[in-house]
Amino acid sequence: MKLLKPTPLKGYGLLVFITLILITLTGSYFFYFMLSILMTTISLMYLIVSRNSKKILQYLSVGDDEVTVGDTIQVDVKSNNTSIFPVAHAKIECRLFNTHNKMVLPSENMFFNSFQIINIREKFEIKTRGFFTTGLIHTEYSDPLRIFKKSRHIEKKIQLVVYPKVVDLNYFFMPNTGYMGTKTVVNSGREDFSSLKKVRKYAPGDSYKKIHWKLSSKRGEMFVKEYESTSSTKMTLFLDAFENHYSDDLDRLIEDKVVEAGASVIRYALKNNAETSMVFHDDRMVQVESRDLSTYPNVLKELVTFVAKGGMSLSELLNQETKRLEQGSFVVLVTPNITEALINTIIGLKRRSFEISLILVTKNGKDSREMLRGMGVHIYVIHPEDDLKEKLEAYQ
Repeated sequence: MKLLKPTPLKGYGLLVFITLILITLTGSYFFYFMLSILMTTISLMYLIVSRNSKKILQYLSVGDDEVTVGDTIQVDVKSNNTSIFPVAHAKIECRLFNTHNKMVLPSENMFFNSFQIINIREKFEIKTRGFFTTGLIHTEYSDPLRIFKKSRHIEKKIQLVVYPKVVDLNYFFMPNTGYMGTKTVVNSGREDFSSLKKVRKYAPGDSYKKIHWKLSSKRGEMFVKEYESTSSTKMTLFLDAFENHYSDDLDRLIEDKVVEAGASVIRYALKNNAETSMVFHDDRMVQVESRDLSTYPNVLKELVTFVAKGGMSLSELLNQETKRLEQGSFVVLVTPNITEALINTIIGLKRRSFEISLILVTKNGKDSREMLRGMGVHIYVIHPEDDLKEKLEAYQ
């Protein structure tokens, strides 16, 4: 049999019951006096906790408007006791909400004197991304004897954007077609001869058509003209937002790692002068085109609200969207699950000479990655707790 946990109210109720029995049996005035004291005490405690729960005014403010996962933010909760009664026991907890997530701050146990103002200032590390629009102050009040408890919820509008964590990569494998930072141009015919980049000393293998004859005759040694490249590598990155692939991701660690991996790879590509396109389908189709780092904030804004609740699998998304890509295009796939359908889609893309890198974020090692490696797919296997920078730079 499950025993009920004793509470102060039950204890006082038992005393009242025993006192009534003694009054019935003895008729003593002493027990009438004891009953009046008990009832007065209980009534007074109830009055105090009821007044306290209505007379505490509370306000919430967040120190920053935009932060990144891993940053520390400051949250202030101001409480003003406007009652003539002091608050013996108050437990204050603050929560920040968005449409699919919440953050809970550590609770505080407080004592308030009459007409006292207390400001609770907490700094804590942000561990989840999102656009938070609501702050909730949850306070539990108790009377001095802790007979009664009352709770109160106060909602406050806030504006807090938490961007995903981005790793600054020094290397990520990309096909060598056109300028990629320090990478060379495969085909010199892709250079723009109307846009001079710099003049440098001649090196064996340089075309005589690019020799700067006037400067060479003046300096007495050979110099060549180097032009800007008109070719560029474009990377299309697909994020898997298929809800069924995240059924075991109750703490959303895999989803967050998928987002961090995608954000980090796109930043690396843009930093190295490659155009990018990010595509995913959660409850809508999202496609973000970026030409350089100045447009990178658009990528982050979309990833802030990325939620794996889509009804389209990654293989379906690829079959639909890669029809628009040229043969030999470079695509990066970020997914928590390798399915047979995805393997068949990758086989079809390889037949069209696609360059493919696959980032697998998973808690277990059951997959078909060896088969894909045999087809020339670059595969990165990442556990949610792994160092993302170390894993993504693995092919250096």
